[in-house]
Amino acid sequence: MHILLPTLHVRPSPQAVPLAAGCLKAALPEEARRRTTLLDLFPRQNDDDMLAAILAAVPDLVAFPLYVWNRRRILALARHLRRARPDIILVAGGPEVMADSVRLRAEGFFDYLIDGEGEIAFAALVERLARGEIPAAKAIPAASPPPEGLPSPWLSEALIPVEGGGVLWETSRGCPFACAFCFDSHGTRGLRPLPMARLQAELDLFVRRRVGQIWILDSTFNYPPERGKELLRLLERKAPHIHVHLEAKADFLDRETARLLGKLSCSVQIGLQAARSEILRRIHRKFEPREFARKIRLLNQAGVTFGFDLIYGLPGDDYTGFRQSLDYALNLTPNHLDIFPLAVLPGTELHRDAAELGLRAQDEPPYEILESPSCTAADLDACRLLAAAADLFYNTGRAVAFFSALLRVPGWKPSDFLLDFADWALTGAAIPRERFLDGESWSAADAFALQESYLNYLFRKLERPDLLPATLDLLRYHYHYAETLLGPETLPSPPEGLRGLDPWRVPLRLTEGIKLVPFAYEILDLLDMEDPDLEEIAALFRPVGSVAVFLRRSEQVLCESLEEDFLTLLRGCDGRRSAEAIFAGTVTRAEGEEIVRFALAEGFLRPGP
Repeated sequence: MHILLPTLHVRPSPQAVPLAAGCLKAALPEEARRRTTLLDLFPRQNDDDMLAAILAAVPDLVAFPLYVWNRRRILALARHLRRARPDIILVAGGPEVMADSVRLRAEGFFDYLIDGEGEIAFAALVERLARGEIPAAKAIPAASPPPEGLPSPWLSEALIPVEGGGVLWETSRGCPFACAFCFDSHGTRGLRPLPMARLQAELDLFVRRRVGQIWILDSTFNYPPERGKELLRLLERKAPHIHVHLEAKADFLDRETARLLGKLSCSVQIGLQAARSEILRRIHRKFEPREFARKIRLLNQAGVTFGFDLIYGLPGDDYTGFRQSLDYALNLTPNHLDIFPLAVLPGTELHRDAAELGLRAQDEPPYEILESPSCTAADLDACRLLAAAADLFYNTGRAVAFFSALLRVPGWKPSDFLLDFADWALTGAAIPRERFLDGESWSAADAFALQESYLNYLFRKLERPDLLPATLDLLRYHYHYAETLLGPETLPSPPEGLRGLDPWRVPLRLTEGIKLVPFAYEILDLLDMEDPDLEEIAALFRPVGSVAVFLRRSEQVLCESLEEDFLTLLRGCDGRRSAEAIFAGTVTRAEGEEIVRFALAEGFLRPGP
């Protein structure tokens, strides 16, 4: 029996790893595992292409993991499969089956639904089918296996880490908390950590395979705190160079955890959700604003990259409350802010009590809130616009380092600024509303151009054009810093590659990844200020102008202000001209060659077109 395990991912990315399918394959008997194939699918493929890919594998059994983001497409695909190959056995599992198995059974496309953690139940189903048995029960309950009994999809080679790619890493299963909006603890209340020996072996494998990023699939990695610290020490010992993504609760952060995080290349996501205690109590979460801020300062002091999650539309919350939460969050200077409308997910307490709470939400994925007693449809639309403005200006526009400096000039709260930005974008820049709301359609370059136009408008509206040069310098610096960090690395040239080269007469070109960026001020003066203040910059410095070179070495971005002769050389290197032609008698050959040799040795320039 040939088994096919297709996974419809959210989008192509290093995070698009078919972990659920890998876990199912790893749990199968050896003979069945050899006859099992994994297939990656993506939303950009149309239904016909997906169907063709599945049929080309000539499977006898197809099993789909169902999530909020792929349920509709998978159901449509299952319908097409049932028509094209009525003999194929179709199986589904995953969170959507656990939450909504009755409706899924009613759809009639699947022969079997596995309700719960699927490894043991799926392996048993496959064995029975291989023996020619036809299980009568179409809904198969799945028990939660003990952690030590779970086979590793990585160590079993059901999944193969890719050099430079990403891996999804389970360190535990279950959740000890019971947030009313969340499905994580459904059916498995309590935490089941995976054995440390397995985690050590998996991490050794990731290091050997030279993976680039690890997403730790633990909704609260730092609970209990000692378990979190043990995991961080393991990462520090074995993989401090691999970038790790973690989710944490601020309640369990302490100075030692922050210190350990600061030693890693990592980013930490923290579920704030809202900044009003009375709203969070309704969904079984505790919040004390001063204590939360104190914990976040520990991360800032340790230099840890962190972000917050916010939800608008929570029971009892309103548009004013969402603005307050947004202001609170941004005043703590997160590196990014992920904002979502409330999803009233089947299987959660909020879904169960929706009628009592007066929540009206979509019946189909993504189950978004449509209105509530405290938040009308118009209020939710206003929240959506404000969330889009934050995503575009703050996240995509990489504004964390200079956002507070912008707010000081008009004396605005973060939400005031973002609303003014949104109003200007929709009216002054005439950006269609749907385009503004579509965060995924905006590149960093798009956001940068929009920010530049808006800040020109804003500082003239505020009658402070004197602060505009410093403002644009900060914007320009942080944009090019991030672009350089994400771009190719500039390495020094090996000495043997330059032997026999006439640096004065050979055509020269600028190395890919090198950026020459003009500034109104001497940019190094601005960078020396720990907390840039636009008024202070204008008072202390004159806009004398500078051009800086940006390049990346390993994970560091170097930014240096250029002397005139060095700038002349770099600007003139187009792959056709030599240093002799570029300098054209403005410097002696000895002076020019010294500059060229340095630029070649450091990798700024390469010979040839």
